[in-house]
Amino acid sequence: MRAVFAFLILAVLAPPAFADTKITSLHVRVEGGQALVSLALEGPLGRRFEERLESGLPTRLIYHLELHRDRKRWWDQRLDGSLLEITAMYDALSRVYTVHIRLDDKLIESRTLRDRPSLEAALRQIDKIPVFDLSRFEPGRRMLVKAQAELGSRTVLSFIPVSIETGWEESNKFRAPSP
Repeated sequence: MRAVFAFLILAVLAPPAFADTKITSLHVRVEGGQALVSLALEGPLGRRFEERLESGLPTRLIYHLELHRDRKRWWDQRLDGSLLEITAMYDALSRVYTVHIRLDDKLIESRTLRDRPSLEAALRQIDKIPVFDLSRFEPGRRMLVKAQAELGSRTVLSFIPVSIETGWEESNKFRAPSP
């Protein structure tokens, strides 16, 4: 019985298969009361992700973004959260990829791409997207953004669903602007 329990613990707590996929270059720039977030995703997306994409099924890549108050010598306080969802679909007849970018369920951009390198760039590179409105926070407050990417899901022991995620990354520190 102990061996079965130990196996279950190891299966659930085992490092993800995509441990080398990570968010890099997470940077926030404050402009006009908005936090503009830029980031890059490096590493493999996974065989199942690629197969799903090539089959023509809608394939999602989700970025979890959180705005935190930076506190020295204590845990950061979460102030706000946002979900950036990139959905890609392949049309085998016309041989194009359609990419939809949504921020908190609001469509902010749609594009049609003709080649795989353009699709990779659209999935992996986020440039200056206004994610958080900083005008409602106290001016001068030190803040940072934390980000994590969700690449899909898998099952452990054929019945326990587990998300395939990167680790959390922190941005540069910045201050809320004064009105």
